[in-house]
Amino acid sequence: MTLFDEITRQLSALPPEQQTEVLNFIASLQQQRVDVPQRTKPDSLKAHGAFGLWKKRKIDAVKYQQDLRDEWNTQ
Repeated sequence: MTLFDEITRQLSALPPEQQTEVLNFIASLQQQRVDVPQRTKPDSLKAHGAFGLWKKRKIDAVKYQQDLRDEWNTQ
């Protein structure tokens, strides 16, 4: 027996009010599938305000970061 046959057998055994509920449930499942938003491509990080923040400073950002880590390790 296929899944469709089993669903049909079970559905036909229900009273008409419950068959209507099953039909409404199927419609809600189909509606949920339609309402799923499409994934969009995330914005580039270059568009973020923090990108290039260290560019205008006269500091080597990598050295600055290493100095901070060295301070954490000595404490």
